[in-house]
Amino acid sequence: MLKVFREKMKYLAWILWLVILVFILFVFVDFGGTVPTGSSPSGTAVTVGKDTITFPEFERAYRQAESFYKTTYGEQFSGETARQIGLPVQVLEGLVNDRILLLEAEQMGFDVTDQEIRTAILEQPTFKDQDGAFIGEDSYRSLLRSNGYTPESWEEVIRRRLLTDKTRFVLAEAIYVPDSDVEESWRNRTEKATIKFIELPAERYSDQVFVDTEELQAYFTAHQEDFRVAERRRVDYILVEPAQLRLDLVIDSREIRDFYSSHEEDYSQGEQVKARHILLKVNDQRTAEEASAQLLAIRGRIESGEAFEALASELTEDPVSKHKGGDLGYFGRGRMIRKFEEAAFGASPGDLVGPLETDFGFHLIEVLDHRPAGLRSLEETTPEIREQLLTERSITLAESTAAELVDRLRRENIRAAEELSKIAEDQTGASFQTTDFFAREDNIPGIGRATAFTVAAFDLPPEEVSEPIRLAQGWAILHIEEIQAPRIPELDEVRAQVEREVTTRKQLELAIAQLDTDRGTLGADFTFQDLAEVLELEIEEPGEFGRQGSVGSLGRDSELIEKALALEIGQFGGPLERDQSAILFEVVDRKYFDRADYETNRAGTLAAVESQRLNELLASLIAQRRKTLKVTYDPQLLKRFEIPTTETPSAG
Repeated sequence: MLKVFREKMKYLAWILWLVILVFILFVFVDFGGTVPTGSSPSGTAVTVGKDTITFPEFERAYRQAESFYKTTYGEQFSGETARQIGLPVQVLEGLVNDRILLLEAEQMGFDVTDQEIRTAILEQPTFKDQDGAFIGEDSYRSLLRSNGYTPESWEEVIRRRLLTDKTRFVLAEAIYVPDSDVEESWRNRTEKATIKFIELPAERYSDQVFVDTEELQAYFTAHQEDFRVAERRRVDYILVEPAQLRLDLVIDSREIRDFYSSHEEDYSQGEQVKARHILLKVNDQRTAEEASAQLLAIRGRIESGEAFEALASELTEDPVSKHKGGDLGYFGRGRMIRKFEEAAFGASPGDLVGPLETDFGFHLIEVLDHRPAGLRSLEETTPEIREQLLTERSITLAESTAAELVDRLRRENIRAAEELSKIAEDQTGASFQTTDFFAREDNIPGIGRATAFTVAAFDLPPEEVSEPIRLAQGWAILHIEEIQAPRIPELDEVRAQVEREVTTRKQLELAIAQLDTDRGTLGADFTFQDLAEVLELEIEEPGEFGRQGSVGSLGRDSELIEKALALEIGQFGGPLERDQSAILFEVVDRKYFDRADYETNRAGTLAAVESQRLNELLASLIAQRRKTLKVTYDPQLLKRFEIPTTETPSAG
């Protein structure tokens, strides 16, 4: 199933950022969610140029994306699946790209009038009653509040959406698609082939292949550039870490009180309930009647004194809340499926509700607490305010400390490793470190692959120190300790690699020759099945494919696809060479280009190609803007969602 998700992400990841802020008050059908709970800072998660994306913006977008996948895939989608497909990274990239488009719209001089915003809001089905009329000011405000918005903040969301829509519209107007491209697109969609194939492993000939020193030398001499060792650098650097600096920071009660007073809108909340539940699903192993009866028995055990939390940990079939004793935390209206929500909000703390049937199965709910709508208290919000202030202050202090260190190193011309180490030792929150040698494409332990650190290291002259470079851990100041120039190695250095390549090449030649000979035997009296049996190979039948598809276990093999689409039913193709095997195939079915069908579908095909070209144009624009805009990600965000440094979105 994970493979399906990953394949879908190839298509969904691109559109995810386009729609992430257009989802209007999406109903979160989940029980607990996969966004890690705990303190939710309200500060900056990502900076894009001079603009910012806050933690609440990211968390809201994450839940919207998560709910989209849950609605699409149901119970097959889980928090672990979200992590494995990199959903947090996708959401981050979506928000950044959306913000870049917004900045582009403002750069183009676009504006949105109050009337345009009003019209856009009134057109949204969420704000209409059964008769299609506006639900009214009170209901409108209540609905926004329950989803974490004020009228002003929601209107700002709409304003931004309309601005980015105008940018896309202007770009779309510039797109021209010639007729030949439309026809080619239709051909790619409709021309299909179905084959069956055999794959002969090269290693089958391992006992027939021997490689001597002369062959190794000859191959190495002819392919020296393939073995070239790229330039490698070893870097000394001083790392200034906010996490270390914050240990000495103190936030007093006055600062917390002042922050709370000036950010009251951030701590307003709708009515909330805290509850836990036990879920029993209805499936092939359990009927609705059986699930209800089992929950009634469980309810009886709880009423007799057994702990709800212990029974939930043992019996619930909700994988998200199971390890938390069924605890769903606090949730507002619009977060849960409606029937579940109404039951929870209609009960009092301490009440047991259920068995309750929903689309997920049968639930037994225990209501733990009920918070009325209003402003959260200073006492309640103090821990997260302190956490936010500590985080922001330590990040700012680390950045300024790193900048001061750079000024000192340049002013005093300090470059030697011993001196750099001594300065780091004397500076609170700093440490001195040295990398191993690494090339541009290498993964640097603790830092990652293709990060700003690598870019800076290879742009930095040997005699200089860098500007502070933002890493997930803090700010790094680099100095080049040693450079290994690119070179052609001696044969002995890469002998094992050369021997593997020569051996595989000779084995493939034998496999190709075998299938080339065997192809000539195929005919009416000797079938493809006969050949497979003689070679002791399984025939694979990957199903129908086109130019944009994949061929079963072979994946997207462009050469095979083109050759198959050039053959008729019953013709043979190959042998074709792969990395470790040779392929021979037979075409068993074909679908051809139909001119009349094309003319019928031409308009729709044109629209699809235009949409694709628009996406490509948007991608190009965003890539260019990323080169000029500084995009940085808060380390706390990366840590909170367990995003490895190597997966950190590129800062361009």
